[in-house]
Amino acid sequence: MDRISHLRVFVEAARLGSFSAAARKLDLTRDQVSKQIAALESEVCAPLFARSTRRITLSSGGEALIGRAEAIVTMFDEALGELRGLSGAPRGSLRVNAPMSFGQRYFAPLVAGFHAAYPEVQLRIDLDDRFADPAKTGADVTLRIAQLPEQLDLVARPIAVAPRWLIVSPAHLAAVGEPTHPDQLSRLACLQYGEAGAALPWQFRPADVESPVKVLSVTTRGPVCSNNGDLLLRAAIDGLGFTVLPAFMVQDDIAAGRLHHVLQDWLVTPDIGVFALYASTARSSPAVRAFVEFFGPRLAEALVVKRSP
Repeated sequence: MDRISHLRVFVEAARLGSFSAAARKLDLTRDQVSKQIAALESEVCAPLFARSTRRITLSSGGEALIGRAEAIVTMFDEALGELRGLSGAPRGSLRVNAPMSFGQRYFAPLVAGFHAAYPEVQLRIDLDDRFADPAKTGADVTLRIAQLPEQLDLVARPIAVAPRWLIVSPAHLAAVGEPTHPDQLSRLACLQYGEAGAALPWQFRPADVESPVKVLSVTTRGPVCSNNGDLLLRAAIDGLGFTVLPAFMVQDDIAAGRLHHVLQDWLVTPDIGVFALYASTARSSPAVRAFVEFFGPRLAEALVVKRSP
């Protein structure tokens, strides 16, 4: 078992490029990781990493070992997962990554129920609005609200479709007037989602499927750009401009009169989805299966979009 443990530490350190990150992923101390790597290097009689003050990279010996080490750890985990699936309940540590606003609003209220159902699974939850590739961050499951790329080396379990709406506060709408066409947004204050200076144009298509118009792309500007949906929601309610957010996130404020859904004859495109992402090798993990089977239908129910008034 020591050799498997040493190989697992080696694989995680190589994948994450850091002994500290590998320690966090494996619930070890950095010193324990260093000692296991040193023990493996002593056994193979070769250094496995080139170390610097900032990061680690594989040495030629490490490059020669990494492929076989990954295969051995994967086969061991798959076999262990299958045996555990036959013999007992899910257990162990499960690292989950989710967007900040989504995690606080929809994921957090379900955590206690999951713990009651699976008390032997210890959730390690990281909330971060940047996309976290499980292969690079060490997350076992990543929840994402996004349009996924066509080529993705992960299992993507769909949970819900998330249409987006163009919304604005009644006060701001009264001040500038209601737009009747997406092109008008280029002259209005708009609150953009994304990294500062890198927000993408908004795209719209007619709700009328028989319209000859396909997709319009509109470049917008405004006083706020953020990668956090709750901040943009607050800014819109406070009257700073128009913004595009998932319908499930804004529908309660629309029903309460704090926001108005505009340009309803146009659909923000493309629709985005809510997905649970995990490595194909995690299919046999009882903890990952339990997570997806528990949270999937409950999140789907929580994200049901009511018809806009």
